[in-house]
Amino acid sequence: MWGAAAALLLFTLYTSWETVQLNKTIQETSALAQAEIAKRRELQEKFAVARRAAVILTDPHSLKIPMPASSKDMPNLEATWHAKMGIVVVGQNVPMPAGNRTLQLWLIPKASGGKPIPSLMLRPDADGKFMLLVANPPDNMESTKALAITEEPAGGSSTPTTKPIWFGAIS
Repeated sequence: MWGAAAALLLFTLYTSWETVQLNKTIQETSALAQAEIAKRRELQEKFAVARRAAVILTDPHSLKIPMPASSKDMPNLEATWHAKMGIVVVGQNVPMPAGNRTLQLWLIPKASGGKPIPSLMLRPDADGKFMLLVANPPDNMESTKALAITEEPAGGSSTPTTKPIWFGAIS
């Protein structure tokens, strides 16, 4: 009789251990699945941005805006504005802003006395490349005379704190 009780106890202990192991495996698998779902969402978002940017860049209705640099040491940029889809600004060989500084895009209004309208901020990648998509510009093309990019403190500014590094007139 003692043998049957011991066997039952061992069976119960083994089953409990198996349950704990199975729960750990389920938790680990669930965590991996959640991480993969998050990666997939991130890739889908990046794909949507890239697709929208591609349409803006290739649509014949988009306006190309050259953005020459204020310094000969800096590369020229180009912006492309589609009236319904937004603005894409692309750059290559752009030096990284110093320290915690960032580059910020501004829309310069046509209206006399109009103040620059802040837009998105960016930092080029390690190779000096960037692509900035402004899906919903804070102003429209008809009321904007130029785009400008300045170097600003991290987090951006509500008004430009430096002279534009790049400036592109909209014609």
